[in-house]
Amino acid sequence: MRTSIALGVAALALLSGCADWREGPEGVETCVSRHAPKKGAIDLLQDDPGVWVPAYTYDITKMEDPHAFGREVQKRGGSFQWVGWKPGRKPPESALQGQRARWEDTPATFEGAVLLAGDPGLYKVRGKPGLYRTLVRQGCEGQRLGMRLRTFSFTREEALVDGKLPSTRMHASEMRKLVKPAISTEDLLP
Repeated sequence: MRTSIALGVAALALLSGCADWREGPEGVETCVSRHAPKKGAIDLLQDDPGVWVPAYTYDITKMEDPHAFGREVQKRGGSFQWVGWKPGRKPPESALQGQRARWEDTPATFEGAVLLAGDPGLYKVRGKPGLYRTLVRQGCEGQRLGMRLRTFSFTREEALVDGKLPSTRMHASEMRKLVKPAISTEDLLP
């Protein structure tokens, strides 16, 4: 009985096309279109001449061996955190979510950082500075088999703090270091 129910559920999943979107290869063009603005949306920064510094976060859950990838990142100077579980005991999902939230707030580096804390496994890395319009493609070109570009953020090069990307939770001392444009109230009035 249990076998027939399991086979029925598996067949239903196959017929309904419920495959995990992260499995298999994804071409660069498919990735770029997945992250493209919605049809009719205006991208105000598309022709911006400034230099932007990208930070990419990839989902690495479906890579053949995420642990080996984490060790590879660690060997080149990056960080590798594995919030695993002991045999027979898995940590609660709330603990894993908290770990992922703390990790998401850390700035990306060129060496990269891997966090394996349940699903999804994440890899964050800083990309090469460039024009805004080229950065999504750069992130998509950085994918490997079983890896998907999940999120990205871009920071103006002049907003770097001591050559590093700022974290999203900046301390007041870090904010004071940022170059602030001189805007007076007369500039805001018509």
